[in-house]
Amino acid sequence: MSEPISKPMSEPIPASPRTPLHRRNIDVQGYLREDGLWEIEGVLEDTKGYDIELFDRGRIEVGGFLHRMRLTLIINDQLQILDARATMYHTPYQDCPGAAQQYQALVGLHIGKGWLADARKAVGRLSGCTHLTEMLPVLATAAMQTIRGYHLSHTAGYSNGSEERKAVLNTCYGFRPGGRAQIHLWPEE
Repeated sequence: MSEPISKPMSEPIPASPRTPLHRRNIDVQGYLREDGLWEIEGVLEDTKGYDIELFDRGRIEVGGFLHRMRLTLIINDQLQILDARATMYHTPYQDCPGAAQQYQALVGLHIGKGWLADARKAVGRLSGCTHLTEMLPVLATAAMQTIRGYHLSHTAGYSNGSEERKAVLNTCYGFRPGGRAQIHLWPEE
């Protein structure tokens, strides 16, 4: 019989002075529009902790935006994308903003299982922007949190509906079978 392999306890890495070099800030907000649709908006901002020199932009001083861009999705209750708008305010190269128009290719897609692969295919690797595309999973999560959160608080019986149950049950530890959420929300499961 072999002895179990035990992992040695690792010592924490001691604190050390550090220099900030890169900062990425992503701010995502969800809105209910007056027309009953939902607007999910993400803003991505990259800054550096040192001055940089770019051939297309010249000097960007510490804290100046290397990237500053916005991606807005307008969706309905079924998580179908009805409109998509991308705006690129600051980019490292002059031709980067040409990718913004490609995000219209998201119109018609449904946010849900497998949608990210469809979205990446629709936008295209060479016709899209890496940074805008990186925001898609965050916007999708925010869309679900915005719509479901609103309905859970404002639509009677929403949490007990089969669509809500189907959408969230078995999706994470919190919604696992036998977990507190499942027992409280759907005791018959």
